[in-house]
Order: sequence, then C-alpha cells, then structure tokens
Amino acid sequence: MAKYISGLHTVMEILKEVIGLPRRNKNIFFLIILSTLIPYSLLIFATIYSLTTIITDLSMNAIPLVRMNPKSAQYVEQFFIMKEDSMLILLVKIFFFLLMSAVSLFSMVATIHVSAMSYLERELTLKDLSLKLKKNWIRPVITWFYFTLMSAGYFVLVRPLYVLLVLNKGSVIVAAIGIALFLLVIFLNIYLVIVWMLSLVISVLEDCYGLQALGKGEQLMKGRKGVGFGLITFISLILLGANAFVAMINKHHQTVTIRFSVMYIMLTLAILVKILSMMMYTIFYFDCKQYYGEPVEIEKNMKYVGFLKK
Repeated sequence: MAKYISGLHTVMEILKEVIGLPRRNKNIFFLIILSTLIPYSLLIFATIYSLTTIITDLSMNAIPLVRMNPKSAQYVEQFFIMKEDSMLILLVKIFFFLLMSAVSLFSMVATIHVSAMSYLERELTLKDLSLKLKKNWIRPVITWFYFTLMSAGYFVLVRPLYVLLVLNKGSVIVAAIGIALFLLVIFLNIYLVIVWMLSLVISVLEDCYGLQALGKGEQLMKGRKGVGFGLITFISLILLGANAFVAMINKHHQTVTIRFSVMYIMLTLAILVKILSMMMYTIFYFDCKQYYGEPVEIEKNMKYVGFLKK
C-alpha cells in the first residue's frame, strides 16, 4: 500500500513538473505544436481526398463487371484495372503513413529535447534545437524502426488469439481463458508502450539507439513500473473522456460542419496529448535516473551538461 501511494505521489509530482515546463522555452514549445498540427492536418486531408478519389474510381470500374462475361477479354482487362486501383490504394496508404510517421517522430524528438532542457532550467534557441535534430536524428529513427518491427511481430502473435475467441464463442472455458489472455495481452502492450517511450527518450538524450535503447529503457523501468502505468493511465483517461465527448456530440448533431469541426478538434487534442505524453516520459526518464542514483549528462558536444534537479 505504501509503495502504491509512493508511486501515485511520484505521478502527481511528474504531472506538476510537466505543467511548469512551458514556462521556459515557451516559444519553441508553441512552434513544435504548430509544426506538428499544420503538416498533420494537411496530410490527413490529403489522405482522405486521395483515397476517396481512388475508391470512387474503383467503384466505377467495378460496375461494368456485373454485365461482362467472366471469360471474356474485356472482363480480364477490367479486372486488371481494378487490381491496379487496389494496389494504388495500398501505396497511397503506405506513402501517407510514412509521411505522418515522420511528422510524428519529429514532434516527439523535438519535444523530448526541449522538455529536457526546460527541466534542467536551460534556455534553448531554435538554432540549438535545429543542430540537435540535424546531428542526431538517425538514433530515434533506428529505435522507432526496431519498435515497429517488434510491434508487427507482437500483432502477428496476438492475432490468432482473436481468431480463436471468435471461432469458440460458445465455450465457457475457452471464453474464460480468452478473457484472461486478453487482459494479459493488454498488460503486455501497455508495458511495451512504456518501454518504447523511455527508449525513445534515451535515443534522443544519450548516445544509445535501437535494441540497446530498448533494453536500457526496460532496465530503467524495472523499479518504476507503477509510475509508468500511472502515467499511461492518466493519458488514457484524457483520451477516453475526449472520445465520450465526441460520441455525445455526434449523437445529437448530424450536420457535416459540426462533424468536421469535432474531427479537427479531436485531431488537435490528439496531437496535444502526444506532446504532453512525451513531456511526461521525459520527466519520467529523469525520475528513473534519480531512483537508481545515475548522473545525467546531455549533449556534452553542445556544451549542455545537465544533472538531476534536487
């Protein structure tokens, strides 16, 4: 019980520290928000427009197939046209996913660095931040790549569990086992997300990346799991509250304008929550370092040497 209260107290202290971060380097924080929101908004609208156009074209090409003979040359030709449209949809999704991932990763890396400098009570110029991103961008990219591979493998392993539950809905024993495994999967997923957050912070602030950063993130979190879960619970509550609000609005208002406005507000909120989460996990990184009594040195080559605040 005492350990739980201590962990909760640490979460509250981290949140209190995060609230005070923008007081220093507030202009750069504001710039990060704008440089994330504007490109992300444009990319989402471009994705919607592109996919709508291609899907409409695909639907129009599918209509003549109903009246064609499946053995005719025209049918085969029309089928290959549809296949090309389907491949184009996949390529468009991959293209915009990579672009949005790049914007998201830039936002997270910039937020981590500015948050760290603000926590250490150091002023940061836009030039300093640009030099940091230009010189060390490859480290977080490599870590992100490894985590993406791990997430894909995790999804492949979990997918059969979902299929098993669908195929055995009538069995009480299978349902009970499935629920237990489902809760375990959720727990493991949350744990992996926390490790990923810490590993990204480590990749930005230390000369460490990839599997080494993921391993170091897991080591740092060993004694602070309760704090990590508390932080991700706080973020989840914000998102759940926002989703409940959107569901209530959509239930009573059906106009396109209102739906569009709500969608844009949710996009803005999601970006703000992502930035907030990176600020929280940057402070969590310092908390873990302090817990283990490890000194923190950041950007020696840029003459920023930071030690934990007392």
